[in-house]
Amino acid sequence: MPLEKRWRPVVAPPSNEEATVGDWKSHPRLQKHVQRFLDSPDPGKVLSRYSTQTQNLNPEKLLRIAVNVGAWVALLPLEQAAALPPSEEEDGSRPSPVQLLAQILLLRGRAKISDWLQGVLHLVALRLQDVRRDLQGQVARPWMELKRSMPKAIWRELRSQRPSIPTCGKFEEQQEPADRVPCLKRKPPPEQTEPDGPRAAAEAESDMVQQSGGLAFEVALASDFHLEISKLSEEKAVRRFHRDGTAFSNCNLEERTLHVDSLEERLVKGVSSESWDQVCSLVREAAAALAAPRQKAASNEAAAPMPKDAQERLQANLQGRLRKLICKGLGYLDLSDAGTVSQLEPALSVMKLLIERFKIQGQLELARAAKQWLRLQGILSAEATTQAEAKLESCRSEGQNYLTGEDRGSSKGGVYSPNVKIKSNPLVRNTGQDIIVNCSKCGLELRSSWVFEHRGKVTTLVPANGHLTCGGKYVHTDAKISVGLDFVSNMNMCIHGGLAKQCVKCGGSQI
Repeated sequence: MPLEKRWRPVVAPPSNEEATVGDWKSHPRLQKHVQRFLDSPDPGKVLSRYSTQTQNLNPEKLLRIAVNVGAWVALLPLEQAAALPPSEEEDGSRPSPVQLLAQILLLRGRAKISDWLQGVLHLVALRLQDVRRDLQGQVARPWMELKRSMPKAIWRELRSQRPSIPTCGKFEEQQEPADRVPCLKRKPPPEQTEPDGPRAAAEAESDMVQQSGGLAFEVALASDFHLEISKLSEEKAVRRFHRDGTAFSNCNLEERTLHVDSLEERLVKGVSSESWDQVCSLVREAAAALAAPRQKAASNEAAAPMPKDAQERLQANLQGRLRKLICKGLGYLDLSDAGTVSQLEPALSVMKLLIERFKIQGQLELARAAKQWLRLQGILSAEATTQAEAKLESCRSEGQNYLTGEDRGSSKGGVYSPNVKIKSNPLVRNTGQDIIVNCSKCGLELRSSWVFEHRGKVTTLVPANGHLTCGGKYVHTDAKISVGLDFVSNMNMCIHGGLAKQCVKCGGSQI
């Protein structure tokens, strides 16, 4: 049967303000989803099939699958909801219900959440709160990934203790009767279920845990700071940056530690696979959680008593690890490329403003962890980075495009391929014959069949940023073979036969 014919029209649950969490958990429709999953001879195949289907479904059908999977996550035993199903083929392709729900919610995009899904996600959020109290370490990691993919509206409703589902109206597609499901109303507990601890902890966190201090995104909440960042980057990128920072702020120490661990692991994988877009994304995430530089306490000042949770954050040294990760990630990237800089915004602008604001009060050398901040300042204020940002701003003002994604050059699989702008140069061609060059530091091999030919001289092109992993440059053992860096300006020839940037008649930029 075609996939489209297996789906019934969506029917919204009717309004019933007296329904409680227990009513939703015991509702026949949700219990039916759970029982069918438990009765399945091979739950792993069910999860695998759902995981495959989600890649090709429209938003409406995707959200209906999310209701099923959300019911499994909310109502199955805790261990079964997060456990990878057994299978004959140990290929790791079968996700757990928790991982599958996180995957679906990430694919949701801007699709509006149905009333059914809103109620189910309310149950999932309540379970996540239980997990936060009861589970720690690696066992809690898939749950934390799910928490980051949850819609922010669900958490806002939990904190304000408002009903999870508003008064429900009927959808336009209501074509057949459905189970009568009451709208979820949460009974107000005697105590606040989500205390202000994480928020207060985020405000108190610093490198050496001194007085209150917010993360980078918390500084961005200030109207003037937010206005500055909005001018320097696209609105969508600013919203994403703020969302990442908010998610980090809402985590406790255990969750923050897991998140930083995940960032470090993903950075290693991104660099090893040369996925530079992923590295840019990781730097943005880390910068969103970054705290502003702090002033060192004067030697004659009495040390303030340190709370126990502050001592734990001090020992974890999460901010130091974030700064190290950012510096390391930026070191792998070509910051002279406007396309790369565009993908790092607004993180670059935020970090620059944090440093500039601190320098108004005193020298950066007097900040805590001054070595890391000075190193970061050196990277951000490098001439190549400044020129790339100026070029990016010029492209935006003139409505021009900059290279991103596959349009940029790469060295994946040990094979060099220049960016599309270089490939379009009439003096550049692909010979089809690989020339093997080696890293000057680690000896890694790279194959390049792209050459630049001018006035009878043939030069084999290699990446100008060299081997990013170790910082070496690509060279050839045979001095007779000319190797050239893939700078666009070095291959831009004018009508007079020389470099355009050095031509007096053309008014070159270096004249």
